[in-house]
Amino acid sequence: MGDRPASAFVIGEIDRSRRFVPEHITPLPHTAIFAELPPDIRLRYNQLMASCYHEHFIHLERMLSEFILPALIERYRDQPLAARLAVFRDEERKHTAWFHALHRATEPALYRDNYYHFLQVPRPGQRLLSACARRPARFPFCLWIAMIIEERTIPAAREMLQAAHEIEPHFVTLHRLHAADEAGHVSCDAEVLREIWPALSRPNRWFNRVMFVTLLREFFGLPKRAGWRVILHLAGEYPELQPQLPRLRRELLGLERDRAYRGTLYSRQREPRTFSLADDFPELADLEAALLGPDGATTPLEEGESKPA
Repeated sequence: MGDRPASAFVIGEIDRSRRFVPEHITPLPHTAIFAELPPDIRLRYNQLMASCYHEHFIHLERMLSEFILPALIERYRDQPLAARLAVFRDEERKHTAWFHALHRATEPALYRDNYYHFLQVPRPGQRLLSACARRPARFPFCLWIAMIIEERTIPAAREMLQAAHEIEPHFVTLHRLHAADEAGHVSCDAEVLREIWPALSRPNRWFNRVMFVTLLREFFGLPKRAGWRVILHLAGEYPELQPQLPRLRRELLGLERDRAYRGTLYSRQREPRTFSLADDFPELADLEAALLGPDGATTPLEEGESKPA
């Protein structure tokens, strides 16, 4: 893990003529309707979706720095691992500050003191998740989620660098700096999980397995809530999109049944260390199949398109 100062990321003038992330990182380009949209709308979608993408990172990083890591630092206070976990915590706080600063520079109308605009976690759900995150030895599904998402940022950053000629430079720099720290974070996650997972009772391991897979698929997979708010915001900026909202919603939710799309999020190829660790535990040996789901799987949210996404 690195110890670069926060000044390593400096924000200057934003180039709004460029995408903020590669198109394939966002969901809508995986639908048929996306190719029919005008270039300016496709570009603006990409820029707004980058903020949504980063809000999920911020939520995870704050869960780590405020709840999971302080609890683990206390647990391992007499071991060398505690010092590494403290660096991990400090780096997550730094990352949150970086992403928030970039949001304020790129979307000043959406972000001031607020970390979230598109991501809206219901208060009861947030309280429950926070309570679990404060007890990672009992509820390590939070740490599994952190590990797989942190590992996911590494190939995403590599793809940002490969497309650097077409991506806004601040976003390329931020993802490069972010991924450089995340490799060390994944190692810490794995070290802790190797100890605490086998110590759980068998029923608790299965409970954590269900929570891990369910939350990852529901909230960190297809962005059918925050991602839909991006499209609604986009339609507010481009009223000509309003008549297409029903089709946009159908096609976005249809990605839930698309194994190829889901494979761009979580797979052995993208997160090899997480899946390799999962293979060591019977409860998680089928993790990839559980996350990809069967072809033609349905999502209950498809039945009620008026339901908030």
